[in-house]
Amino acid sequence: MTTFYRSTIAVLISLSLAACGSSDDKKAPVEPEIPVVEPLPPEQITVQIGDSTVKALKESVVINNLEGERTRVELEAFKGIPYATAARFEHSALADITELTDTTAFGDACPQLALTKQSQSEDCLNLNIWRPENTVASADLPVYVFIHGGDFEFGSGADPVVQADNVVAQGANDGQPFIAVSFNYRLGILGSYWLDGSKKPQGGNFGLGDQKRALEWVHNNISAFGGDPAKVTLIGQGAGAMSVGILQQTETDEVISGEYFQRAIMQSNPYGFDYKSYNQAKTYQSKLQAYGDELFGNSAGVSLNELTLEQIMQVQEKALNPLTKIGAWSGLDCIDLDNLVGSGLCFTSKLSAEITPLSNIRPFAPYMDYRPRGGIFEPEVSGYHLKAQPALTELNVPTVLGFNTNDSRTVAFLPSLTSLIPTIIELIKEQNNAPEDPDAAAADIEAWLASQDNLELVKQELMALTADDVEAQIELGDILPSSAYDAITRFFFGLGNSQLIDDVFALTDFFPNSENELTGATGNMAQFNLLTNDMLYSGPARVKAKQTSDMATQSVTLYNFDYQPSFNVWSTSNDATSIDLMAMIKSISCLGKICDGAELPFVFNKPYTVTCNKINPSDADIALMDKLSRLWFSDALFDNYQFNTADDNVLVVNGETIQLETDWDKRKQAGVDPELRGGRLSGLENLGLILGYFD
Repeated sequence: MTTFYRSTIAVLISLSLAACGSSDDKKAPVEPEIPVVEPLPPEQITVQIGDSTVKALKESVVINNLEGERTRVELEAFKGIPYATAARFEHSALADITELTDTTAFGDACPQLALTKQSQSEDCLNLNIWRPENTVASADLPVYVFIHGGDFEFGSGADPVVQADNVVAQGANDGQPFIAVSFNYRLGILGSYWLDGSKKPQGGNFGLGDQKRALEWVHNNISAFGGDPAKVTLIGQGAGAMSVGILQQTETDEVISGEYFQRAIMQSNPYGFDYKSYNQAKTYQSKLQAYGDELFGNSAGVSLNELTLEQIMQVQEKALNPLTKIGAWSGLDCIDLDNLVGSGLCFTSKLSAEITPLSNIRPFAPYMDYRPRGGIFEPEVSGYHLKAQPALTELNVPTVLGFNTNDSRTVAFLPSLTSLIPTIIELIKEQNNAPEDPDAAAADIEAWLASQDNLELVKQELMALTADDVEAQIELGDILPSSAYDAITRFFFGLGNSQLIDDVFALTDFFPNSENELTGATGNMAQFNLLTNDMLYSGPARVKAKQTSDMATQSVTLYNFDYQPSFNVWSTSNDATSIDLMAMIKSISCLGKICDGAELPFVFNKPYTVTCNKINPSDADIALMDKLSRLWFSDALFDNYQFNTADDNVLVVNGETIQLETDWDKRKQAGVDPELRGGRLSGLENLGLILGYFD
């Protein structure tokens, strides 16, 4: 309830009390009390699933029915079901449903650095099922399987914001029943670790393998729960959407699209993401090994597989430290002042081996496990799970895909840390290692950062920052008076793609402003965020929808979530640890923006943030939660809002309405430059700039 409404009600109550105390003996009519509907405590039940007798939970939730009335609905939940087993750095094997006995509690989350309410362990390959109460095995209900996001670093199928109890209750109460499934898969080093494909044909994309086993388990067993294995819709958000894009591919040795799932929904899939090549993944594995050697003094090179789980997570923490990611992204980690020749070779190799450095932003995303022949010393590696860049493959099932208006904010925060350069310069000055002139000092920054001692100083400065400090530096563009925007953009998309960036900068909408003035710096930061959104999210999604529409191979719906919630979906605590610093910066970068993940509370009708914090949604939020969640889990989303290239009709969710808008790019995204006046995304596509670095 807004402050305005609370104030109005307070005034009305005051007036009513004043009237009751007047000389008028007439009493105001007493409004009947509206009974409060509360959920009942969970109840343990025994259910027959196939040949097994299983302990499950009967749960109740309170929802708004179609008439807007608060209604209690009962459902059945099966939690923590083991779907596979796996040894470390081995692919998972399907679990047997006949061993299922107790499903009354969520299973462990997969090991991660994020703080979760769940316990964590390597025994984490479990799934959860929600179904309407008293569903029988012969019900043949539609099934929705959700893959959680989290940069392939964190998250769980049991996170509060993606628990499916409310949406399953709505479907049952509305007469449109369905079953929902969520699951965990291995993350971080344990989920994506390079292995020699010539010796291990399935490679090291263990997280992808886990996802396939989860879908295979659902395919084989969901009928025992009342679901129809021929009516499975696969949903993913963020890293989960990236996974759905990969799982759609037929360029794999294990094709599952069409068999294990028949429809797909991808929420904020950055189709412009450049997945690590086989050789990049091999190099990154060497870095991880070096981190382990450095942390634990393994002069003999003890392999990561021999470390304890706690030690592996320490290696992962170092890999995900903001400074480490900046070093890998920019090439700073190549610099060795004692070996300048080696530094040059490292940097040259980096430029020649990568299309872009984008994979360093999500270093534990799946890698390309196929490698073409590269001469007599590099024989072909056939690959298994990921053989082709998803951006260059087709949609193979009816698909809904889309983006949030400011999706890139949670990606572009890393380059925005260059706004800390003045802090670094001050540290250099304190050591008397640099001249007073900032432009001259900038030339020494890379060499200065090559020192581990200096990196530790910067880390201490980062850890000492308050939320207000970070907000000021990110939002106010407190950066060097030289063209930081130019440098950031070239680094972000790869120094080997200079011509593409030159073409982008030639457009009025993205031309670098002078950063001698604060307005120029802030304008450049806004342009950088807009460009990354166009190049990674909205532009590639629209290209993918157009290609599918033109080929008429599958139906496709393209959406834009354009609603600003009353809350920050990335709100988090300011605990002073390195991983929390990154979460804090994400939180700040999303203030007042419609960021990656902003749609999740509305899709699942759950009042939680991505970071598992409870929220108090506004009346407008609640209305959209009730409406969008019903649409998302329905056939109408696929049947009534299909995209076609001629109309450029995009499903726009803006709170007041959820409707198709024709000529969307031209009407909503018209640029200033003549090339972009017919629509910014159309212009960038026509100029060959969207996905241009894959050519």
